[in-house]
Amino acid sequence: MKKVKLYTEPSHLKEKPSFATVAIFILLAIYTIGLFTPIVWAIVVSFMDKNDYSNFFGVSRAFNLGIKYTFDNYAFSWENLKILTTTTEMEYGIPDLLMHSLIYALGSAFAFTLCPVIVAYLTARFKYAFSKVVYTFVLITMTLPIVGSMASEITMLHNLKIYDSIPAVFILRFNFLSIYFLILHAQFSSIPQEYTEAAKVDGASNLRVMGQIIIPQSLNTIVTVFVLSFISYWNDYQVPLLYFPSYPTAAFGIYDFVQNASPEGNYIPIQLAATLIMALPIIIVFIIFNKKLRVSVSMGGIKG
Repeated sequence: MKKVKLYTEPSHLKEKPSFATVAIFILLAIYTIGLFTPIVWAIVVSFMDKNDYSNFFGVSRAFNLGIKYTFDNYAFSWENLKILTTTTEMEYGIPDLLMHSLIYALGSAFAFTLCPVIVAYLTARFKYAFSKVVYTFVLITMTLPIVGSMASEITMLHNLKIYDSIPAVFILRFNFLSIYFLILHAQFSSIPQEYTEAAKVDGASNLRVMGQIIIPQSLNTIVTVFVLSFISYWNDYQVPLLYFPSYPTAAFGIYDFVQNASPEGNYIPIQLAATLIMALPIIIVFIIFNKKLRVSVSMGGIKG
């Protein structure tokens, strides 16, 4: 059998990158280095002996091989980062703060993702007049600032006798008035109606269509919304401080540890070590879900 030689474009005919492309690449490379440098510096400094560190020479000396590196900063932070609540007068350490943050972030992210998924699915797949009303209402609430809602929410929780409890915040998070509703609405709208019609011909209900056809095709988007919400709530310290002050979170623990540091803990390496301990769950979440955060949603067909 005669072999067919495939044509390959000569290397000298390939288009060379333009000056603008090279300039943009260099700028992005510099920007990326600028983002990673403080992170690497913080990790290195967190292992430095506090006596070797000074604010003026910290950056230049951080990578000096002659400096002593130790885990004492992490051990000190683990033992001394404690929060004494003013409501119950209970003391919480790092394990308790991490547990409170995990419960708050997971529950809030789940509620904040579930409600937009349901409402966006209904308004995107069922073209009723009320669907347009809901979509318009979301746009209006996003453009108009809402002032004073926090005071009314706290008053409502007091009246319901559920103030100062973490699950009470989940009720407030169960809403669809966010940019994620618009993202999910666009995602559900882009799925062809032929999939739904074919499933209904086979006898599938609306709930089955949603759970076995639409949701699997939109899973990457839904997971991305959940992960971004989880990170946002993990870093939040204002809402836990105001809505459930008896259960301090990791974000508030770092804030209090830095602002009210003792003479022994008022060192940059120790504070950075405490910050990295509290950031460890976020790092783990990013390692697990980074592929889903980067991948684009595939709309080629129904996944089995």
